[in-house]
Amino acid sequence: MIRALARLGTLVGKAGFNEDQPRVPGGNGRDSGRWRYVEGYAQSRQPGIGDNGGPSLDPPKDPTKDRSPKIKAAKALAKAIARQALRRAGPIGAVVTAIEAGHWLYTEWPSIRSYQDQPKSLEELKEQAGKKRPGYDDHHIVEQGAGGREGFPRSGIDGVDNVVSIPRYKHHEITGWYSRPNLEFGMQAPRDYLLGRDWSEHVRVGHQALRQFKVLK
Repeated sequence: MIRALARLGTLVGKAGFNEDQPRVPGGNGRDSGRWRYVEGYAQSRQPGIGDNGGPSLDPPKDPTKDRSPKIKAAKALAKAIARQALRRAGPIGAVVTAIEAGHWLYTEWPSIRSYQDQPKSLEELKEQAGKKRPGYDDHHIVEQGAGGREGFPRSGIDGVDNVVSIPRYKHHEITGWYSRPNLEFGMQAPRDYLLGRDWSEHVRVGHQALRQFKVLK
């Protein structure tokens, strides 16, 4: 409402506004009473707010609606905190304090915080699965897509021994790791290497990924 009133006030006070500007006579349908253009009437006017050549009346785009850059920034911050082992001290602490006031913090801070978790045992990771905690995702040790492609039973893919709860940003990193060429697998992506492999090899590689990203002890 405040924004709409401010916009109306801008319209009323725009350069060259004249209450006596000619209007469309009554009896002309929807146009009745509207301002009408008269040759030479506005020649001396300068472009005002809302005119072609003047500043737009539309409010600026709300940057919080474009979340992709915000998520990238949140991930970068999470990594910086983990790398320097700092929580509230030094320059990183100052950045954390600053962004805690940000509008996007409500959804991203749990993921930034969970990224700092220390590695846990497999049993601890399994115990938290399915609880839908903020900042965490359920992760399938043997990937769902790969497991389905290999014909593994759903009872095993979705079973309690194959689903763990891990920090959301670590989940993103592991998913990306599966699709990138890896020297250990002959420069194949792990997902390609696992084509045609048995369940135990899928589990072994899944545990390797969890350890590499410091999720599993």
